[in-house]
Amino acid sequence: MGVTQDDTLTGQSIDNYFAALSDATRRAVVSILTGEDRPVTLSSLARWVTAEREGVSLDELTDWDVERVAVELHHNHLPTLDAVGILEYCSENHHVVPTEGLKTAERFV
Repeated sequence: MGVTQDDTLTGQSIDNYFAALSDATRRAVVSILTGEDRPVTLSSLARWVTAEREGVSLDELTDWDVERVAVELHHNHLPTLDAVGILEYCSENHHVVPTEGLKTAERFV
């Protein structure tokens, strides 16, 4: 949406883009997805984001913490990143798909 074919931001979209990346959890999502070239599940992403936010290994996570982050991602962060074209989020099957817009976002994270 906000990213052109040549990987640049346009007009009003730049404000929305930077607003989306102003949140630490969303920047963590971008950093995590940078290494992915395939769809990931919401549950996997929630585990990775929780571990990064808490500064612990995946083995040290509690189910409650992961579920709390999954809810935040589902209702807030992933729809916001989807709206600016950084990723595609299917809320029905809980899949997150990195897009070409992720490359642009990487430069700002």
